[in-house]
Amino acid sequence: MINQLTLEWLESLGGWSRGEGDWPGVAAVMARGERVEVIQEVGSMLWKDSLPQGHSLSWDGDNLSLVKAKIWISFTHRRLSSASALPQVQWHPKVLWVGIGCTGGTSRKFIENAIKQVCHSYHLASSAIAGIATIDTKANEAGIMELCQGNNWPLKTFSASVLNSVEVPHPSNIVVAKVGTKSVAEAAALCAIELGYCPIVQNRQDACSTKSEYCCGVGKMPTHERLLVPKQIFRSEEKAGSVTVAVAVCSIAHLRLDVTYPKSDRHSQIDQSSQKQRTKQLNQTKQAKNH
Repeated sequence: MINQLTLEWLESLGGWSRGEGDWPGVAAVMARGERVEVIQEVGSMLWKDSLPQGHSLSWDGDNLSLVKAKIWISFTHRRLSSASALPQVQWHPKVLWVGIGCTGGTSRKFIENAIKQVCHSYHLASSAIAGIATIDTKANEAGIMELCQGNNWPLKTFSASVLNSVEVPHPSNIVVAKVGTKSVAEAAALCAIELGYCPIVQNRQDACSTKSEYCCGVGKMPTHERLLVPKQIFRSEEKAGSVTVAVAVCSIAHLRLDVTYPKSDRHSQIDQSSQKQRTKQLNQTKQAKNH
């Protein structure tokens, strides 16, 4: 039986961003109904609930001898070799929160270039960035606002007292004297992943619990280990000023609420059931927040 799953349909379920890879090659393997191995390192695994019976996906090392293609779901930017025997692709869930600290008047271009340098140095996919986090006094900083608007990134801000309550690897007395907290970038990145909530799963702990069937590897990590990139300081050569960047990884992706689910005769029943369940959970979450 030919497998009717497509890369586009899976992408709509997960809401992931496409990375590099042999997309036509993997699509051809799926069209033939041959085995495709999925290696998911981060993000919610709820998408598996919508898979039809008899699908050709495998994970956890099952049926490796039959695997004809691979799909990676990760925040890492991999350089996939074109000489590989198997076609491979990579998707990037939005799980990275970038903490930013900067001097007043820092331009969007300078902040953006600093983030790009961090992603390049640590092999992080920029498309896995969920948003930006900083201290509340920088909520109206022009460079940060332009950066978020230009990349369609949400901005999370936290008070100095909240940031100062977070244990970070590189506290600074200089920063304390200036803004009232020992850390901005590192603390904001960690606050962004700990004080957020999953808009699809009503009880975020259900999806993040290490005992949950939907748990990913990141969910098992202690908070301090989720700081992927400790603070990196970049100084401008053109004028006085600097920007500090830190990156933390969240166990649950920042999911898009505008995801549309493709309909077809072979998937309509699965999609309708999944969509009703997600809509119900969204409504319950909204009601809980309003009380």
